[in-house]
Amino acid sequence: MKTKNNRVKYIILGAGVSGLGAAITLRKNGITETLVLEKEKEVGGLLRSITISGCDFDFGPKILLLDNSENSKEILSFLNDNYERYPVIERTYLSRFGLLGFPLQRYLIDLPPQERKKIIDGIEYAKRFPRKVKNFKDWLINGFGEYFCDLVLFPYEEKKWLMPLEKMDYRWALDRPIKVDYDEIIKGSKERLPPNRYYYYPKNGNISALTKAMAKSAGKILLEHEIISLNLKKKIVKTNKGEFSYEYLISSIPLDFTVQITEDLPLELKMEVKHHLKRLGILIFNFVFSGEHNLEGTAIYYPENKFIFRRVSILQNLCPALKRESLTPISVEVSVREIEKANIKEILAKILKDFSQIKSLRSLGIPIDWDCLKVDFAYPLQTNGLTKQVAKLHHYYSKFDVYFCGRGGTFNYCNSGLAYKQGKDIALKLI
Repeated sequence: MKTKNNRVKYIILGAGVSGLGAAITLRKNGITETLVLEKEKEVGGLLRSITISGCDFDFGPKILLLDNSENSKEILSFLNDNYERYPVIERTYLSRFGLLGFPLQRYLIDLPPQERKKIIDGIEYAKRFPRKVKNFKDWLINGFGEYFCDLVLFPYEEKKWLMPLEKMDYRWALDRPIKVDYDEIIKGSKERLPPNRYYYYPKNGNISALTKAMAKSAGKILLEHEIISLNLKKKIVKTNKGEFSYEYLISSIPLDFTVQITEDLPLELKMEVKHHLKRLGILIFNFVFSGEHNLEGTAIYYPENKFIFRRVSILQNLCPALKRESLTPISVEVSVREIEKANIKEILAKILKDFSQIKSLRSLGIPIDWDCLKVDFAYPLQTNGLTKQVAKLHHYYSKFDVYFCGRGGTFNYCNSGLAYKQGKDIALKLI
């Protein structure tokens, strides 16, 4: 409910899964004086979709990696019965060996015996002589040995993050869902292991079916309201369509942008955190190819530097709802640092040239339609010292009743399930 002075008790910035989670939780607890401000024309954040030649494409393929927690059950409840569980069957591609299991350290059986031995020897050496972990590169070597890191992990992670791994913190990776311990690596070098992870996706429609359903329970949402400035002392948010005052503010928009637009944030604090708050964008090339091509895997990872892309997603295998008769939809992801300076035509030409060099993709030919999505804030760069600086910012903003959630607000690498929980937890904290 909004007063004549545009004053709302709880304002939430961003209608992604985290912001929606905060709004839904407030309203579930009897608080109706809420307002969600969203700059786009629709809700969802990164959980949105577009259509090209009748094919649905998410903003980068968005699967729901959920567990058996109450939080996960709550997320699925918004879809009613319109969801299905699927095993994660992804692939790694190396030119010398072709398509292999992913994560490869769990499927060493796919490699020749001499390669398996080199990898296991490297892992055992790292276990006997662990290095002091100062950064992400050290952490990878301790876990998987230098030989495997040189073969797969270093080139892939550097292609993904576009920065030296020595400059990255490792703590963000501790809670990642892809974990392979030593015993599992050894077992997977002797026999083919069954899938151990599962994901959910709508049976009908696309991923936006989830966030559109969530929005119905989130109260008032104003779309096409881009945040222009924030004044902490006056508790005012200014948008391109007017200003609003609040008692409590929950922000899920990127933290670096929030720092930039905060009018009364001390200059010394702004300058101190500027070096640490860096983002990474991705270009998502969505292709529609003629014919129903029989391809393996839901997603294929390409660590080698000779390929410009790092992941290719086979949408017809990801979920039956994305399959189209007589067509093959494919999504390709390329990391970029300065997204507006990227030469789309050159990157497109390189992608198609790379496809022609890969046996499993060569038969696709030339797409009959395509589009490129620019996702400016795909990943917060996990630089050394980031955690400390984010905590310092959060503490300062909390003095003015401003709180943060989601990938953007926490500047952390979180999936949809965690982002939703963060929104819920902040809302419960403020009630």
